Amino acid sequence: MNGDRTIPQPFQETVNAMPEYSYGVTRIRVTLDDGSRFSDVFVAWGGEIVKVGTSKNIPFDPARIISVERQ
Repeated sequence: MNGDRTIPQPFQETVNAMPEYSYGVTRIRVTLDDGSRFSDVFVAWGGEIVKVGTSKNIPFDPARIISVERQ
């Protein structure tokens, strides 16, 4: 992982259109280019991943995201 926490630009508008889980935070599920999926991905202000499940780190490179969906 490169340390960047920003989801790819094409998905930011999609996430911004989803209902917020908490003030400024949206809870989503992402699919990566290798088919792996991660749930409980918390995105602040439609762009920055702040938490994934109970992990202290983001266990994937956000640049590898190929789809997002509301959770």
